[in-house]
Amino acid sequence: MKKISLYIISFFLQGILCVLFKTNKWKIVGEENFKKAVTSDRPIFLCTWHSRFLYAVYFLKIRKTPNLWAISSTHQDSQIMAYFLKRSYFNLIRGSSTRGWDNVIKTMFKVFQNSSSIIAITNDGPKGPPYIAKDGSYKIAKRANAQIISIFGGSTKFWEIKSWDKLRLPKPFGTIYLEFSSPMDYSDDTSDNADMLTSFLNSHLSALENKIK
Repeated sequence: MKKISLYIISFFLQGILCVLFKTNKWKIVGEENFKKAVTSDRPIFLCTWHSRFLYAVYFLKIRKTPNLWAISSTHQDSQIMAYFLKRSYFNLIRGSSTRGWDNVIKTMFKVFQNSSSIIAITNDGPKGPPYIAKDGSYKIAKRANAQIISIFGGSTKFWEIKSWDKLRLPKPFGTIYLEFSSPMDYSDDTSDNADMLTSFLNSHLSALENKIK
């Protein structure tokens, strides 16, 4: 019964989000970076922060991006987002840093073996701390020789949820900016920590925010 209720809630929330996003104008920057990466012979690790993931999900949904994967927690309360992602053309890798992480690692390596695969992830999620990338997935992406590209969205009018990540939702009748970066050059990074990725993502988020102002 609860599973049915969660599905209905997710469907209702998706409808609200579609209205919010569709009533905004869109300005897309750097999509050529993403298109070029898609045509290469390397998989893609598409990165954003948890506070901005809804912008990325909606854009990838309307583009019907193929070979797209996302990590989804196995916690029951996360099922709402899992339903939403499935209806947004995402394949799901189930697990989290606290439950089923071994399965996530194995599946990510398997997915990355296909050069056309795209794994999209919130690098500070699901519980933060915000704007600090986790080491694990970065290490996997490097070993799989994946192209690391940031995708960030922001809007001229928005609500900010009082949560750990300060999740943003666009208000109607504004302008949404969405930007893809060029692939990150990590060839000189010999460490397994994600400090370089954190700096990369935060610099691109700051650049986007300056465009919106």
